[in-house]
Amino acid sequence: MERYTMNGKSELAEELDRHVKTYKSRIPNWGVFGFETQKDEKFARAQRRYLGTSGNVEHNDPTALMGDHFTLTIIMQPAGNKQPMHRHDEEEVFFVLTGNPTVIWEGADGETIERRLWPWDMVYNPPGRIHGVINDSDEDAFFQIMLGNPSPARPQYQDSELRQLQAVHRPDEGARQA
Repeated sequence: MERYTMNGKSELAEELDRHVKTYKSRIPNWGVFGFETQKDEKFARAQRRYLGTSGNVEHNDPTALMGDHFTLTIIMQPAGNKQPMHRHDEEEVFFVLTGNPTVIWEGADGETIERRLWPWDMVYNPPGRIHGVINDSDEDAFFQIMLGNPSPARPQYQDSELRQLQAVHRPDEGARQA
């Protein structure tokens, strides 16, 4: 038997409503990693946050849906743009939705390897793996990112200038989404 609240929806229906985040309601946030563009404007990319607070410092975004074990965001990386080399303490998954980005891994000895990805391809980045993404195609790339922590630390950059810029950048207020 369904229970109804004052507005006519069941408690279950209201709970489901709170747990749905639509693409239309996720505002692209160019500011989460905006400080990177002070070094190179080709680092620009937009984040649409669905689950968790990746990119935040204090993890207090009141509009974020928080899970128990991971984040889920959609990144839009314009054609010709790149993501700087970085690592995370958490495992991370990239799942390509559209476009053909190239993932780069760096080994402890400085060796780098690249793999072109296509729609529906995925790469698993183990914790601590230095990686980046280049969209060297002529179309924007959209990919889903999952980090294995709902409140992960910010990316740990290889570049000292990016580490300095990140230290003073506070994206929390700009990361608030509808």
